[in-house]
Amino acid sequence: MISRACRVLPVCFMTLLLTSCGQEDQPDRAAAAKRPPVLADKSWPNVILISIDALRPDHLHCYGYARETSPHIDRLAREGALFENVISSSSWSLPAHACLFTGLADSVHGCLDSDQRLHADHYTLAERLKDTGYGTAGFFSGPYLHPVFGLNQGFDDYIDCISYPQSAGEPATTSPTTSAADMTNPTTLRAVESWLTQNTHRPFFMFIHMWDVHFDYTPPPPYDTMFDPGYDGAITGRDFLRNPQINEEMPKRDLEHLIALYDGEIAWTDAHVGKLLETLEKRELLDTSIIVLTAGHGTAFFEHGKKGHGNSLFDELIRIPLIIRYPRAITAGARHDQQIRMIDLLPTVLDLLGIPPPELMGQSLAPLFMGGTTQRDEPAISELLTRKHKLRCFRRPDRKRIWHIAVNAGVVYDLQADPAESTPLADRNAPVVKATKADAHWSGEFLKAFRQRHPQSPRLSELPATVLERLESLGYLGGEDFPMPGSTP
Repeated sequence: MISRACRVLPVCFMTLLLTSCGQEDQPDRAAAAKRPPVLADKSWPNVILISIDALRPDHLHCYGYARETSPHIDRLAREGALFENVISSSSWSLPAHACLFTGLADSVHGCLDSDQRLHADHYTLAERLKDTGYGTAGFFSGPYLHPVFGLNQGFDDYIDCISYPQSAGEPATTSPTTSAADMTNPTTLRAVESWLTQNTHRPFFMFIHMWDVHFDYTPPPPYDTMFDPGYDGAITGRDFLRNPQINEEMPKRDLEHLIALYDGEIAWTDAHVGKLLETLEKRELLDTSIIVLTAGHGTAFFEHGKKGHGNSLFDELIRIPLIIRYPRAITAGARHDQQIRMIDLLPTVLDLLGIPPPELMGQSLAPLFMGGTTQRDEPAISELLTRKHKLRCFRRPDRKRIWHIAVNAGVVYDLQADPAESTPLADRNAPVVKATKADAHWSGEFLKAFRQRHPQSPRLSELPATVLERLESLGYLGGEDFPMPGSTP
């Protein structure tokens, strides 16, 4: 049988192509809300969006990593479509997830720093699906997904899985010592399973944020020794940002162990992805759901002299995994090597559902599922626009320009000859350098056009003490790369 999704894909793709190219005037959100809604019924697929914090694709076995870190994620890839070259909008969680939810680039949605929240006028994926008749639930386990940042817009239920008590009746703890070392996977899975027991009577959109791959790197047994059982050194993976022993000059053997602990966190999280898939199978929801697995950003282990994330726009930070499983419309085992942007995810989900959006920056990937190709060739734009950093990146599969806005200068890399981004090109007249100038010009006009149509300013967030404690415990506030809200570095 030809599914509903397969029937609507060609029509929706043409609509999306027109809207994203700006070839027709689009109604604003208020006008769109006045249209008769296309109401979901039980025949519509559920949508399950999984974001695994700080997950690098090059540490997943299905992406070619030698270690078998991800058997359950690998299963999703075998049964769905894997995208090999996906670029995030930023290198840290808050702006990246705002992009994921709105389909807008960071400097358009405006949620850029620790003291800002997403403006309520932006129309999120959860709001779109809720307006269509979907039940909506979000489960978050990292501090930058807290409702104070506005990312809960459109969710009927938005459930905090950070530092939950393990015994009924105990007060939740948010002390600085627990946030970085918090193991949230079991709590998140329990919350998801509990929600499913009462909320499958209509199609649902579920966002699941999984935190434990993020530093600190303290996986529980047996994952703590899974990839480096013979290590007898002093590095533990705790206090990752502040530990002076974890530095660019650390012994190679200690760095290898640190990476093994990171891989252990991936395997620990992957095991819970497997439990989630098992739960969906038991409830006969797996094959009737669109499952999207991705990440907000990656993380660095001194490839360019830094650790962690939110401090540069090199590929170890902005390349993310993307796997989509939906048997009704996606051929199992498909792999796509085209460069994909984070702004393309929202239109893809809406296209699979047959929901025409009012306006888009990205384009749907759905034609790829039908054996076609995407029709446009545009650079991916990544931005890091905090008080500490003013960076913008324009990336194509073969070239990349990182622009330092504050000093009006940048660097260019030939990604074909130098995929590790180790040597910036010095010749300003080199063809690759000239090509990236054209990329930068196009991107500037593209962003300008959408900023004019989305003039909302970000709202200032008032961080409660518990959220400040969580951010401080992770080294995000007052440290080298993440200033305190309102401070001037």
